[in-house]
Amino acid sequence: MTRRTVPRRFVSGALSALLVSIAGCGGGGGGGGDDEGTSAACAEPARKQFVLDVTRQWYLFPELLPSTVDAAGFPTAASLLDHLTATARAQRKDRFFSYLTTRSAENSLLGAGEFVGFGFRTRTDPVSRPFVTEVFESSPAAEAGLQRGDEIVAVDAGAGFVPVTQLLADGDTISDALGPAEAGVRRGLRLLRDGNTRDAAVTKRTVTIDPVSSIYGALVLPLPGTTGVGYLNLRTYVATADSQLRDAFAQFRALGLDYFIVDLRYNGGGLVSTAEILGDLLGGDRSTADVQLRMVHSAAKAAENTTRNFQPVAQSVRPVRIAFLTTGATASASEINVNTMAPWVEIAIVGEDTFGKPVGQLAFDLQGCEDRLRLVSFKLENARGQGDYYDGLAATLPFACAATDTLEQPLGSAAEGLTAAALAWLATGACTSIIPATTARAKPAGASAAERYPLPKQPSPAQFWLPGVN
Repeated sequence: MTRRTVPRRFVSGALSALLVSIAGCGGGGGGGGDDEGTSAACAEPARKQFVLDVTRQWYLFPELLPSTVDAAGFPTAASLLDHLTATARAQRKDRFFSYLTTRSAENSLLGAGEFVGFGFRTRTDPVSRPFVTEVFESSPAAEAGLQRGDEIVAVDAGAGFVPVTQLLADGDTISDALGPAEAGVRRGLRLLRDGNTRDAAVTKRTVTIDPVSSIYGALVLPLPGTTGVGYLNLRTYVATADSQLRDAFAQFRALGLDYFIVDLRYNGGGLVSTAEILGDLLGGDRSTADVQLRMVHSAAKAAENTTRNFQPVAQSVRPVRIAFLTTGATASASEINVNTMAPWVEIAIVGEDTFGKPVGQLAFDLQGCEDRLRLVSFKLENARGQGDYYDGLAATLPFACAATDTLEQPLGSAAEGLTAAALAWLATGACTSIIPATTARAKPAGASAAERYPLPKQPSPAQFWLPGVN
């Protein structure tokens, strides 16, 4: 009953995926101008049957699915999916990585880097105070003067400023308080910085992310005894990143750089094809016989397994050492690049342990409808067969250096906490401080990605892929 109508396209994000269209079940074919049939094909009974059928066929952990399910007993397709994945979630193998979204919004993000919002990211501290971590160029937030390090202390939704502590008291997140991802949504923000408060007004519109920032995306930082360090800040793995990555590495190669910092601290993933390009650009010493990654499906879908070798290009560099800057928001495609480079070059993660998402989702579209099911359907391994880092990558690496993300310093500054620690490791090959050897099940309060980059109750596609985005 499945039917592939488009070529394979691998994505990662909350991680990777194969784009597939599935014929609607239980209600008609969809399309063809038959409004009644299309409506039935997209109604809740058909959506639930679609979720059940696809999950039974493609889920990476079929042994963890309930043996019997009555789809009619669930009010929505989303609640059914939540039930189907409950055991895998309890085992931390599918922490809401499987979800329902829409084709149009996700395609806009992955293809053009576009989403509707204010154009800034936040994270919360251990007592739930939200701070701005990054502001995208040419966004409403940039035009309103928001800066990295601003604390949001109150929000005005039209009836006056309300303290954030009050807004979050009932379990809402800062993203809930900032309103839905709809053009025209307006908020007033009261910001605290260096003991001073100021007010800013922002209105949501379509924002286009520059994956490699024109300000701090590609820099050369000084390091005694070297020709310099190539610093790359990659915000997200979307199609528009590919040419920007090649341009950045062309500059690094022309300068003869062989020490690198790859800043992935807020990068929640994206296209696996972009991760493969970044791997190729970092793999100038690799041959086309060297394995970059392996994609492994369930036993029933073993024919879908693939191996992707390195494919060095003209812009590829030959690193002596690579420091990857990471936090609990570093997930998916970002973790792919760390894991797949580990067998081939001396690397370290610097900052915090990563999120821990070695699995990927395929994208399944309900034919004739906007529904897209992101379903965990495979895992990714490196050349050594390593790929079960559900508690993060730190325990798998010889170097995992602890450092603090200092919001008072701009991204790309050699004085910023993660960057300074990375430069120290590149110079000495030793960590000044080590990321604690704790599992995600025992991380201190406030340290998990779910707490520091909380999703709103109704997240947009961009909020699944870009931790903390608003």
